[in-house]
Amino acid sequence: MKQKTTNEENSSINPYEALESWARVHVQDFIQRLLEQEVEEFIGRAKSERHVGPSKPIYRNGHGKIRNFGMTGGTIQVRRPRVRNSEERFESRILPLFHRKSKELGAMLPELYLHGLAKGDFELALRGLLGDGAPLSKSSIERLKASWQLEREEWKNQDLSELEVVYMWADGLYVKAGIDNHKAALLVIIAATTDGKKVLLACESGERES
Repeated sequence: MKQKTTNEENSSINPYEALESWARVHVQDFIQRLLEQEVEEFIGRAKSERHVGPSKPIYRNGHGKIRNFGMTGGTIQVRRPRVRNSEERFESRILPLFHRKSKELGAMLPELYLHGLAKGDFELALRGLLGDGAPLSKSSIERLKASWQLEREEWKNQDLSELEVVYMWADGLYVKAGIDNHKAALLVIIAATTDGKKVLLACESGERES
């Protein structure tokens, strides 16, 4: 990781805004992948798998209109997958959950995602969105959790040697760690780069800020 000096005006960043922005992008992907998994269950096979058996095959048919949901500090956009050649109408059971609790989830999900990133366990984020009676099978949820765990490990081990950093911010902060009032401490490092980007370098669970 390369470091360059800069004046105070150019190096100043709002770490909380940078963290919220980073989390918001990943929460959008988090929800979209839940929707893709939901339609995969409805069809009965993964996107890359071929239909096998005597039953009439059901196919994916792109996506519907963009849905906007307000989150802490901004908006995310998701698209409901569509199907064709099905006698039964496909209705997402996940989107209505988000509609009913959009205000609550908008404030909670980014923090739950960061907590999952720090702990390596996205169970709380899934419970926060889906509730205890999840509209996805246990096997689907386990596949999603395994995928997020793998991506977390890749993110933690990414090569930062070419990153040109002009300023770094490190601190501890508390985020909501569940669907109750419990708070968890996160230790985070955010870098400002020469091209003006804010990059989350580390996010680890900690017992206290100092």
